[in-house]
Amino acid sequence: MFTGIIEKQAKILERNWWKFVIENLFPWELQLWQSIAHDGACMSIDSLGEESYSFFMMQESLNKTNFWYKKVWDSFNVERCLKAEDRIDGHFVSGHIDTTGEITYLERIKDNSLIIWVSFDEKFSKLTIEKGSIAINGVSLTIVDKKPTYISVSLIPLTQDWTNLGSIRLWEKVNLEFDMLGKYILNTQSND
Repeated sequence: MFTGIIEKQAKILERNWWKFVIENLFPWELQLWQSIAHDGACMSIDSLGEESYSFFMMQESLNKTNFWYKKVWDSFNVERCLKAEDRIDGHFVSGHIDTTGEITYLERIKDNSLIIWVSFDEKFSKLTIEKGSIAINGVSLTIVDKKPTYISVSLIPLTQDWTNLGSIRLWEKVNLEFDMLGKYILNTQSND
């Protein structure tokens, strides 16, 4: 379980299809099998050194995430799992990516915030509401505007500097995790 509050950006040092080697930015804190969200996708550490760690990614994860497009020296937004005694500054994020979206529009506002528009398959539209929560590349964000096949979010300058969303480009693929509570409510209603 995560909160969508990104701790750091970690570089990809090596990539061999299903295996990623990531720079270790928490050298005295990580343990084997620990879960870390990478652009919002929960992955378990399967080898660990002082300077790097690695994780294995199943085909299902490759199909659902933007990992297919990631290259050596690209950055992941990383967040370690939530501790029970921590504050929840974002929203509950499971680390299970629903789908990828595509950046279709970027707009810089006078106050230096950045509006990004993300398109996705219309079947996910019921999982979004204006002023509701969404995790994009693992970042907990508030939906500003909603249409059937896309949403917009606004990034404050801190989020732009601290996460890989600040350097996002048009047509880039991003990981989307829709609000967990909304998914449960929708599932309950569809079973009535």
